[in-house]
Amino acid sequence: MGGEGSTGRRRLLGPGLLLVLLTAIISGVSTFVNSFAVGGTNADAFVTVRNLTVALMIAPLALVAARTRLARLSRSDLLWLVGIGLIGGAVPFLLFFEGLEMAAQAHGGLTASFLYRTLFLMASVLGLLWLRERFHWRMVLGAGLLLAGNYLLMSLSSPVWTDGSLYVLAATGLWAVEYSWSKRLLSRLEVGTVSLGRMGFGAVFLLAFLGLTGQAGAVASFSPAEWSWVGISALLLSLFVVTWYAGLQRVDLGIAASILVLGFPVSWLLSVAWGSVRLTGVEAMGALAVVLGVVLMVGLSLWREARDWLIDLVRRRAPTSTVSRGE
Repeated sequence: MGGEGSTGRRRLLGPGLLLVLLTAIISGVSTFVNSFAVGGTNADAFVTVRNLTVALMIAPLALVAARTRLARLSRSDLLWLVGIGLIGGAVPFLLFFEGLEMAAQAHGGLTASFLYRTLFLMASVLGLLWLRERFHWRMVLGAGLLLAGNYLLMSLSSPVWTDGSLYVLAATGLWAVEYSWSKRLLSRLEVGTVSLGRMGFGAVFLLAFLGLTGQAGAVASFSPAEWSWVGISALLLSLFVVTWYAGLQRVDLGIAASILVLGFPVSWLLSVAWGSVRLTGVEAMGALAVVLGVVLMVGLSLWREARDWLIDLVRRRAPTSTVSRGE
């Protein structure tokens, strides 16, 4: 019956929203950490080793969760996974870090960062047009608040466009397409399988790139401190990938991508706490606008579903006394 299907969907939405919310927090922490991790390091070599480490971390999870299905993957599914690895786990990482470096040299780093924050907009459009996700008028206002909030958070004062910005925009578009592909694939494959496909095949492409460009030797020159940063960054990215795909499997792409924008205020708050960024009223308004934008994009009813699911989970896990107060 229709009511039964609706109940099943609600059961998925609750944990799905919370998983994506956790992903956004991980993303914010990861962005903050990577600002220290990549500095002074060969970015291509760092990304390659980091992503390969992530694939190795995810592999046991994928093998345990889908040990019987991995051997029965169809040729079509395998090709989809290879494609996801190329446009999600390889090319955009190279473009993104190269673009940020180029933009920073042209004093356009803030603009490039702003362009990356438009990923939610690209993903939402793909969700509507290709995945046939539902549209609501509040999403327009929510999208406007997200864009305005990101603008205020960065207090844009850099050049409007640089060559580096183009690289970042291209990487953002590829990730949006990859997320839509992954959303389709997650309807029939396990989270671990899609995660391993993205990072595993992506690492293969990245290793080939290092070899073809003669940068493989840069890995051998990593210092102990740089290897430590690789490990920390890889752990955060592993958590990001697994929680993201687990949430995306349950939630519409447009909604999930919008929640991810909360990662930016998280990074900003960490920067304020670290002392590298000053707390100003304008940026505080930007963070508030992002939060309100996400609330509108998701909708209050879905947030209530997540709240009710969490409350129900806590109640079911809470120990119950076998002896009444009167006894």
